[in-house]
Amino acid sequence: MQPIVEIARKTAVRQQLESARLATDEVIAHHALRRHGGDIALESSLRGARASAALMGVDVDLEFLRSGNLRLDHPGRPIAQAALRVAQEVPQIEAIWRRSPVQALARLHVVAAADLADSLGTDRIGRPRPNDEGDPQDPMDLALPPVADIAPRLMRLNALLLNDKETPALALAAYTHGELMAIQPFGLRDGLVARAAERLVLRTRGFDPRGLVVTEAGHLSVGRTQYLSLIKGYAGGSDRAVADWINHCAHAVRTGAATIEKVCTQFESE
Repeated sequence: MQPIVEIARKTAVRQQLESARLATDEVIAHHALRRHGGDIALESSLRGARASAALMGVDVDLEFLRSGNLRLDHPGRPIAQAALRVAQEVPQIEAIWRRSPVQALARLHVVAAADLADSLGTDRIGRPRPNDEGDPQDPMDLALPPVADIAPRLMRLNALLLNDKETPALALAAYTHGELMAIQPFGLRDGLVARAAERLVLRTRGFDPRGLVVTEAGHLSVGRTQYLSLIKGYAGGSDRAVADWINHCAHAVRTGAATIEKVCTQFESE
């Protein structure tokens, strides 16, 4: 695979990135944010959590998620609640992310898998997976890299996030998301962590500083099957597949921007 910055410079990819940037700039300038910015950000977080859970196969009604009235015996309750916890954690760990992305990733996993600590042990949470098996709750049929490769790949990602000044923010966010899905570093609920990390890159790189764009809804808009197919392509490492993944992430941003624009309009009309 070429360096991500080189793939991002390809004309077709660059055009997709620019289109997503324009859509984001437009929505973050919406005048409804002046009066309702906090409420709209919360709505983005809620919708993102719902979509992230749906990408793990747990489709929960937005209003049920908002009210917290999921039945105790609802089979999707653990994933839905984990997605909510992760969404709420994202704005809290920006400072950690800026200093040490890998530390922030570990923290996100601790939050995502908090309900599993008693059954699996605290030494299993927030740490690299102990074997070459993926998440049984989110099967993707990926040939995962061996455990010995996790740390080097995470360190490369960490260095890129800390030092890169050339790659467009959205391309870097797509790369971060794709790498974490391909590596599956924790072996449990990696998807929740990867999608939150994508948001963190967009926030901390100034692309979407308030975290308004519902990128998760954009990923869900193509369907879980297509989303996973694109991830498998990315994991294969060809330049074409990586470009397709970045283009998809640009689509996700445009769709996520349209989603929050509708929310802004609703608040404006109240």
